[in-house]
Amino acid sequence: MKKLLIFLPLIVVASACVDWKSGSSSEHYSWGKASLYIENPIAPGDSLCYQIKFELDTLAAGSELAARLSQVLRDSVIYTTSRPTVQEAMKASADSIEAEWKAELAERFDAELEYKDMLQYYYSVEGHPLEESQEGIFSYQTTIDCYLGGAHGSYVVNYYNFDKKSGKLLDIKDVVPVGKEPEVLKAMEEQLCKDWEAKDLADLQEKTGITMLGDLYLTNNFLLKNDSILFLYNQYEIAPYAAGLISITIPSTTIR
Repeated sequence: MKKLLIFLPLIVVASACVDWKSGSSSEHYSWGKASLYIENPIAPGDSLCYQIKFELDTLAAGSELAARLSQVLRDSVIYTTSRPTVQEAMKASADSIEAEWKAELAERFDAELEYKDMLQYYYSVEGHPLEESQEGIFSYQTTIDCYLGGAHGSYVVNYYNFDKKSGKLLDIKDVVPVGKEPEVLKAMEEQLCKDWEAKDLADLQEKTGITMLGDLYLTNNFLLKNDSILFLYNQYEIAPYAAGLISITIPSTTIR
C-alpha cells in the first residue's frame, strides 16, 4: 500500500463563513480547514497500516482572535511551538510522530506475531468552533483520539474559550471570582451526585470510580454556555479509564 499524504493549506471560501450572533449585531468569521492525512504500512509489504490525521478549522488571519486561536492550536493541540502556521506545525508534528513510529514498529514487527493488529497505531486530531457559547465568548473544541498498542486507545476532549474582542484565551480564574471557588466546587459535587444518583462523594466513588484518582478541582477544561458552565475531566484525571469522560454542568449564576 502506498503512502497517502494530503496537505491542504488554509482556504477561505464563502461556504465556510459562519454567522455568530451577539446581541443585536452579527459577527462573521471566515473559516478554512487545515488538513493532513498519512496512511502507511506498518512494515514493508504488509497490509496493515498506521494512520496520522489532522483536521482543524482555522480562522482567516487578520484579527487578534485568529492569531490567538492559531497560537493555541500550534502550542496546546499540535504541540509544535516552533512553526509559524498551523499547517507547518501539523506537518512537523506528523513527521516527528511517523519517524518515532517507524523505528518502534520495525523493532516490534514480526510476520508471525499473533497480535500484529495491535501495531496498527493511529493518531487523530480534530478541532472545530462551537456556536452555543456565552455572549461575547468564542468557544472551540478539540479532540485527540489515538491508539499506540495495548488494551485500549485514548480519547481526549478539550475546550478553549476566547474573549471575542481581545482574543484572550480565558483561564478559569478569569471566570470564577476570587472567593467563589468553594461555592462552585460544592455545586459541582452536588450536581455529580445528582447525575449519578449518589448520596455523597463516597457513594459516588464506589458507584463510578469518580474521584478515585483525584479530588474535584476547577479545571481549565470548561465550556461557557449561555446559561451554564460545563467542566470536563478526561480519562485518568480524577477517575480510572473505565469511567470515561466526566462532565459536570452547573448554572452560570453559581459563578456570579
